[in-house]
Amino acid sequence: MEKEMLELRIHGRGGQGIVVAAAIFAEAVFMEGYYARAFSLFGAERRGAPVTAFIRAGKSRLMPRSKVYEPDYVSIFDSTMTGSSLISGLKRGGTLLLNSPEDIQSSLINALDPEMGIKLYSVNATEIAWKHNLAIGSFPMVNTVMLGAMAKNSGLASLESLTSSIRKRVTVKLDENIAAVKEGYESVKEVGSLVN
Repeated sequence: MEKEMLELRIHGRGGQGIVVAAAIFAEAVFMEGYYARAFSLFGAERRGAPVTAFIRAGKSRLMPRSKVYEPDYVSIFDSTMTGSSLISGLKRGGTLLLNSPEDIQSSLINALDPEMGIKLYSVNATEIAWKHNLAIGSFPMVNTVMLGAMAKNSGLASLESLTSSIRKRVTVKLDENIAAVKEGYESVKEVGSLVN
């Protein structure tokens, strides 16, 4: 970690495991020797409602306890979410990770300034979650898949630390979640940078 502190923001929907994902990721970052803090913000507590989680990681244990307004990394767990507010404040040279089955949504790309040098990554987390039978009813649980992708493209946590944190916090379908995090780590791909 080159900077004193890095900030991540996760967007998703209730039922996708956003809150648990932030806690797992923060613990994995802590295992790597950094301080980390995770917390979330959500309105209606119901499946499908928008949820935002925040993670800070740094060399100092003193960190702000406010929302992350200018993240270094933004991860969007639900491919149906749109709107420029999802990527608002993303720092110059930052990273955007999308759960996307195909090309990145043009509405999000159009909202980004080409001068910002944003790195774009995608992983088909929904398909991987279905493949590993990670669903509640018809709702795929993409959190561990996205965690693998976040670890790979942020460099903040190793796959080993992430797997160890998952083993501590996940009690249902543990083997499937471990397989999903590994596949997410291996499947994330850079799809370009926004540089004019």
